[in-house]
Amino acid sequence: MSEFKQDILNYGNDVIDVDSSPFESLRMLHDRSRIHTIQDQLDFNEKVLLGEYDLKLISNAKDIVEHMSEVYDFSLSDKNGIPHEQWWWHLDKIAKGNMNFGVSSEKGNVM
Repeated sequence: MSEFKQDILNYGNDVIDVDSSPFESLRMLHDRSRIHTIQDQLDFNEKVLLGEYDLKLISNAKDIVEHMSEVYDFSLSDKNGIPHEQWWWHLDKIAKGNMNFGVSSEKGNVM
């Protein structure tokens, strides 16, 4: 297992765990940002796995936004200048269909 695979698996477990606390969900978004910084170092299989978890996060965007609303106001993402490239911080827009997203694979997009 590469040095990053466990980080991806941890992120994936948090994406799948619908019973997590809102604070754990917030940590999940921070974990995804950390993975984003090393994304170019992932091997092909890790990128595919990350993409699968990202798609799961996107498909549950509405529920996750509602769940996290107790601890995070997604409008702060714009106010704090978080780029749309880090779409997980803009799940509210994705849930409403107001933002295009891409699941990245290296420099291009899978979607």
